[in-house]
Amino acid sequence: MKALAKRVGEKAESGKRVVLAGNPNAGKTTLFNFLTKSNLRTGNFHGVTTSASEKRAGGITYVDAPGLYALSGYSMEEECAAEEINNADLIINIVDALTLENSLNLTRRLISSGKPVIVYVTKLSKLKRRGGKLDGDALSSYLGVPVFTCSPKQLKREIESGVDFKVTRKNLSLSSCYGAGREGLSRADKLFYNRFFALGFFIAAIALMFFTAFHPAMFGAILKELTEKFICETLGGAITSKMSNPAVISLVDEGILGGAGSVLSFIPQLAVLYLFLTLLDESGITSALAFATDGLFEKVRLSGRAAFSLVSGFGCTAAAIMTTRGYSAQSAQKRTIAVLPYVPCGAKLPVFLTFLAPLFSNPFPVITCFYFAGLSLSLLFSFLIKGGNEGMLSEVTPISIPSFTTVIKKLYFYLKGFIIKVAGVVTAFCVVSWFFSHFSFSFEYTQADNSILASFSRLIVPLFYPMGINDWRLAYAALCGFIAKENVAATVAMLMPAGADLGLSSALGMCAFILLCPACVSAFTASCKEAGLKFTLKCFVAQTVIAFLGAYAVHLLFWLI
Repeated sequence: MKALAKRVGEKAESGKRVVLAGNPNAGKTTLFNFLTKSNLRTGNFHGVTTSASEKRAGGITYVDAPGLYALSGYSMEEECAAEEINNADLIINIVDALTLENSLNLTRRLISSGKPVIVYVTKLSKLKRRGGKLDGDALSSYLGVPVFTCSPKQLKREIESGVDFKVTRKNLSLSSCYGAGREGLSRADKLFYNRFFALGFFIAAIALMFFTAFHPAMFGAILKELTEKFICETLGGAITSKMSNPAVISLVDEGILGGAGSVLSFIPQLAVLYLFLTLLDESGITSALAFATDGLFEKVRLSGRAAFSLVSGFGCTAAAIMTTRGYSAQSAQKRTIAVLPYVPCGAKLPVFLTFLAPLFSNPFPVITCFYFAGLSLSLLFSFLIKGGNEGMLSEVTPISIPSFTTVIKKLYFYLKGFIIKVAGVVTAFCVVSWFFSHFSFSFEYTQADNSILASFSRLIVPLFYPMGINDWRLAYAALCGFIAKENVAATVAMLMPAGADLGLSSALGMCAFILLCPACVSAFTASCKEAGLKFTLKCFVAQTVIAFLGAYAVHLLFWLI
């Protein structure tokens, strides 16, 4: 063992490959983020880590492997994890103190693989709160490998200095070093494992989320108006007042601040949405919902695990698609991927508000209906798509009060990603759109109606006539959503600063189109990666046709009314 410890210490200097392995939801990604100062997404449900992530820190390459239960691949993510374990110089086996007996099944298999293994125990504070206990030194003697119950900071120092593998294995029983405490379900667990209560609570929570974000009297809408005024009026006025060139003023005022800046003003409402989703996740309610609704989802040919993907879809469709990688049945994975674009992502929020806010003093009920309509359509189309079902195998997280620090970090992660996307992709798109909407084919600065963009957009506007749309600017804005949904709101704000000025039937038709059309380029790429280009193209064409037909029907219905 001394020789082994020496070799491991030497490898740390030359670039050791350390793989973090364990059951799903054990805390691998949280530890990886600390060891490497990363900010990967974490979550209290199976399927957050779907592919290996690696980063070098302190001369060591750390690898965050997907969760697995055995070294023999049950799913794509487990096969990926097993491959990383085979290439590891050192394995950090993360085990959950709350489910230690189940976690040790994998630990024993990792030890028998012949690779250097250390065990790191998480969730010890939760174990103590329920009356349990764990003796790290005794567990180390029981397993015959080093066991760490220290802080991540101390663990990192141990790894970088070279782990001492000199452990004398003793003939102990697990009960002598571990006590599970009160293992029965708490009252909260019993409530949320009831399918009717879990589903009812989820619907109520989502409705409250929309109320908090959209109702004019709530701080989501109030802060949105203040942010918009600051960006478009205060900041915009201060910048353009120092300029004299009309073209440059137009670019900054209309293209950048009026377009991308107007999208940034939705940050307060998006913060409310992401806060609620994070609280549902970190409290374990999403995990309980998946477990409790497994039987209900079977009726539409989905497993309860699809609840993870559907709830993730409220945040980002591309991220939701990645959560399907853990499915063992490819037909079930493809079915879930096919219906996820109908779950409205956070990027569609600015679009709905752009078209509906001018028509309703309180857009909360209408936007809420659109979100639940999208969720209902995803379940309906899942029922109609042929293919086998997916069995559910997943860890269920106990219901608990979320950590304030974790919630703030995840909220920061979501909002940072949105801001970076707007500052990068959306701003660049607005600049390009501004150029083509202000220059003619002879590259002379001109009015928007005489621009290159207007000439192109007039070719596609007939597709939108049945929605009551005859303005080329709206037709172009709608197609911008195929790249990124934020582009729709940004384009309308840039090309139509006075507003879209749509009637009720046309506004609802446009919102129906955005709701039903394929997701963004990122989601398209994720779908290609998971389900293949051919399948993704079929879904893209079908969803585009459905989007147009659905929008036509909505417009006609409300026009007749």
